[in-house]
Amino acid sequence: MIAMLLAGMSVLAGTPAAAEVSASDEWEIAVFLCTPATYGCHKRNATAKQKQALRTFLESRPELSDVRFVDRASAYKSFRRDFAGNRTLLKAVRAKDLPESFRLRVKTGVDRDRMRHAVYRRPGVGEVIDQTVLYGDTQPVASEWDISIFLCVKDSAMPACLSGRGKANGKIATLKEKKVIAKAIEGTTGVETYIFEDQATAYRNFVESYADNESLMSVTKMSDIPESYRLTMRPDVDWNAVSRSLARLPGVSQVYNLRCTDAKLKLEVEYGRSDLPDSKVCAPRR
Repeated sequence: MIAMLLAGMSVLAGTPAAAEVSASDEWEIAVFLCTPATYGCHKRNATAKQKQALRTFLESRPELSDVRFVDRASAYKSFRRDFAGNRTLLKAVRAKDLPESFRLRVKTGVDRDRMRHAVYRRPGVGEVIDQTVLYGDTQPVASEWDISIFLCVKDSAMPACLSGRGKANGKIATLKEKKVIAKAIEGTTGVETYIFEDQATAYRNFVESYADNESLMSVTKMSDIPESYRLTMRPDVDWNAVSRSLARLPGVSQVYNLRCTDAKLKLEVEYGRSDLPDSKVCAPRR
């Protein structure tokens, strides 16, 4: 699992976005209320009584500088604006599918994690998301690379690294596999440029990006960080199809499509939906 986490974090490592992600009083905590689709809510919406009790509780908390309520109509209007170019997602999500929420501003010096846990235990609450943890900003994640292809590391638990590779199963991506991957990238329609990032470079970028995270640094070795190919793509090409095709190559652990990552992250942080499949969230073209 650590390889999956580190690959996800490596999507941003060494980019301007990674350097900008730090705690800020301006980032909100989003308290999403129960809907029938929310795990743990027993297929029920939050009741009016629960909403009022939660509002009273939040407005009484001295740790909060502001509390605002976002109703379903307002959430859906913002959702339609944010994903205006994603017809597949717009078709999949209706107004009733979005949870109502409270948005909290936390005062300087307050333990945000303790505040989040205190709210999560309240009746009618489906999910609580701190933007400083999952997002770091209310704007889509920025990166110079459109698609990142992460290769297998030694002792990886990723299914793609454990089978279908012959004698290389469970091992770091081989030179032969990397040559095949590079050839496939060069033959893929829509790829404008690409680079190969070796393990030493990837680890250096990772350390520079997350140097302040002592707990993460203490458990991460260079051998944990995957090598990768980073691609820039033409905007008119189906990035989803390219990602799926390259993900099937032996030696590839996982593929991150930035367009898809942006959409999934924003959908979760701003609208409380993390349960939709990629086929409905990820727009193939701009």
